[in-house]
Amino acid sequence: MIIFFDTETTGLIPGRIIQLSYIMQSETEVRAKNFFFAVEYVEPSAVAVHGFTPEKLAVLSGGKTFSCDIDEIYDDFAAADLIVAHNVRFDINFMIAEFCYQDRRFRYKNEFDTMKFFTPIMKLTRENHKGYKYPKLSEMVEYLDIYPYDVTRKTAELFSVTGAGGHDARYDSTALYLAFNEGAKRVEELSDIKRKHISHSPDEDDF
Repeated sequence: MIIFFDTETTGLIPGRIIQLSYIMQSETEVRAKNFFFAVEYVEPSAVAVHGFTPEKLAVLSGGKTFSCDIDEIYDDFAAADLIVAHNVRFDINFMIAEFCYQDRRFRYKNEFDTMKFFTPIMKLTRENHKGYKYPKLSEMVEYLDIYPYDVTRKTAELFSVTGAGGHDARYDSTALYLAFNEGAKRVEELSDIKRKHISHSPDEDDF
């Protein structure tokens, strides 16, 4: 099983996760989950990006914090054979921090970063023309001919929500899911990665 996930956070330095969305894809089904978490403070620069204030989060989360859902999240990520994100280390570092706050360990088997994988494929030049720049998620999606309407429609289907846009983790995790699967049709290496991990059944040696 592969998990495609995205977080929205209180800032750039690991503080708190305010939203976690992920899509679980196996050979037989695709399921999605979304969590909002109550926090006391969100950096103004972060609010400017995703729009989630502590007041909004108090309503969206119903007052629940990360610790309320930590067991369910732990079980899902520990069961996955591969976790995928765009700039995956950013999201993993926040996940590790959240688990540390509860004296828990964030467990996963393998990680995959679409940002780094598609950098040499897309070949987006830096302003100084030295090497290639990392593509934004939106740039990667556009490169793969996936339109915003496609992402919006799939987000509504998977998460039963309307109106979710960029920098809502539900929309971004859906964009990631669509991009990975479309990329697997075009790039043999990515197709092999998908085939290897989506059909893998965990056994005792994995834990």
